[in-house]
Amino acid sequence: MSKSEQVAKVTVTIKPDDETMKKIADFVKRHNCYSVDYIIDENIIGGIIIQIGDVIYDGCNVRTRIL
Repeated sequence: MSKSEQVAKVTVTIKPDDETMKKIADFVKRHNCYSVDYIIDENIIGGIIIQIGDVIYDGCNVRTRIL
């Protein structure tokens, strides 16, 4: 699978607003990924986790900070 075919898995605690979704789309495009799948997971408490292929970007996931 090429990077352009990869789906970025974005885990958040609540659905992001339009401005945040645009920032996420811009971020994944800079990493050669053009599709985003949002996963709502209340267990992360806050922040965002983006996975593109084998790479995980943990954007201030509150759960990892307090554990």
